[in-house]
Parts: sequence; structure tokens; C-alpha cells
Amino acid sequence: MKNLSASDLQVLLNQVGAGDNKAVEKIYRFYQASLFAFIRLRVRDDHVAEEILNDTFMIAFQKPEQYNGSAEYSTWLCGIAKNVCGAWMRKQNAAMRRCVFDAKDDELENVPTPDWDLLSRLESEELHEVMQECIDRLPVTHREVFFWTWFEEEPLSVVAARLGCPAGTVKSRLFNARAK
Repeated sequence: MKNLSASDLQVLLNQVGAGDNKAVEKIYRFYQASLFAFIRLRVRDDHVAEEILNDTFMIAFQKPEQYNGSAEYSTWLCGIAKNVCGAWMRKQNAAMRRCVFDAKDDELENVPTPDWDLLSRLESEELHEVMQECIDRLPVTHREVFFWTWFEEEPLSVVAARLGCPAGTVKSRLFNARAK
């Protein structure tokens, strides 16, 4: 995510605090695509990702003064999104624990396997959809590193600082993500 200059961002945040919807729209449009991609790597569902994106911006815009400038605004937004994603996942896990699946073995034999023919999928889908599926299969830590280095083209040192780990760990995760 490329960032607005600190002064431009501060002006927009002050305008958001004063209730200026045009400032809200400018910030939203500037960060929306990259933040959606970050969220999508975590939840793997476009509709849910849209909801989480909107919730993230609602939280950020309710109290714009909470952004203190100690990190990039995009990093701050990703932190909010990560928390909203976590809440959504906890809610989903709780719902799954309440579900009781009582199927007999013969009922399970008739369920089609989700492993479709790869060649026919490559012919019928665009390349980015196939890539997204591959990325979705990676563990969250690998998807995050892949997102920041590949899509956002961030240097390893910046990614390491964002994730709070050594640059060597980022390199290792990136190598493993590419290998998988």
C-alpha cells in the first residue's frame, strides 16, 4: 500500500473528524483496494471481505484522532482489519462448534470431491483466480509475507518491521510460500 504524505493524510483525518464525507471518500478510495486484498488473504470469501473492509473503515473513521502517526496509516488500517478478521473467525468457529454433523458413511460416499480438473479450470478461469486459490491454501503467515512483498512490493526490512519478526524469518516464509 502506497501511503499519502503525512501532511495530506493529517488534513484529511482532521476533515473526517469534522464530518467531511469527501475526505472519508478520498481516504477510502486511496486505501480500499490494498486493504481489501489484505483482508481477502485472511478470510478467503469476497462477500465477507467486503463486510470486514467496511467495518474496518467504520472503526477508523469513527475516531480518526486515534491514529497517532507512529506507524504508516496503511499499517494501522491493517491492524484494525486483522482484529476484525479475528473476531469474525472466532464467531465462525463458535458457530461450527455448535453444529452437529450426523452423517452416515454411505451418505458421505455420494458427496462430490472438491478437487476439480485443473486443466479445465485453467481454460475456464482467469489466471488471477487460480493464483488466488493457490494463495488461499497457504498458511496466514505465508500469505501475509507474500502479500506485502509481492503485491505491495515492500522491501523485506519493511515487511519484517510490520510483522514484528526478523528479516530472515520473512525470507524463510517467502521461500516456503513460493515453494508451496
